[in-house]
Amino acid sequence: MKEIFLSFRPEFFKPLLYGLKKYEYRKRFCNEETRAYLYLSGKSRQVIGVMELGKPIRLDLTRENYLNYPETLKRVDKYILNKDINAVPIKSLALFDKPINLDDIRKEISNFMPPQMYFVLNNHPKLKLLLERQSLNEKLFIHNHNEIYYDNLAMSVSEIEKTDEFKNLHLLHECNNDFNNIKY
Repeated sequence: MKEIFLSFRPEFFKPLLYGLKKYEYRKRFCNEETRAYLYLSGKSRQVIGVMELGKPIRLDLTRENYLNYPETLKRVDKYILNKDINAVPIKSLALFDKPINLDDIRKEISNFMPPQMYFVLNNHPKLKLLLERQSLNEKLFIHNHNEIYYDNLAMSVSEIEKTDEFKNLHLLHECNNDFNNIKY
């Protein structure tokens, strides 16, 4: 399994954290199952855990599979138009006991710069070793991708955030102060 260091914008993180985002969308991506160390960019600037990702689904090559699902097809066409043609199945997410901030990485690897998209960790052995030493909590969720999640495929974060399920989970996590060691 390929291991990568994946940059992720914090404003898109909560639906992933709550297990509601089942696909990640990228213009280009590895064409195999992947273990991704998740780096939250922006003001967060920390590595928060590990995602397991399935082999990408090329939306432009599988469009005809969604003809019986008009809402899904409409969303898929929008992603194809924006060239975000790789729908990468999100299989699981596990968080580190303690996130690693960018300054701590730079103490061990001077001049380290996180990627805008991702890079393969085998090409960065010091970083790979640092990340592998981190203690992981149990997986927050496991998604079974034996079939397409038609109700979730090509659904944007803003669409997910409008659902009652998101609103309820967000309220629950905010009230319980869950994930308070993650800045986003």
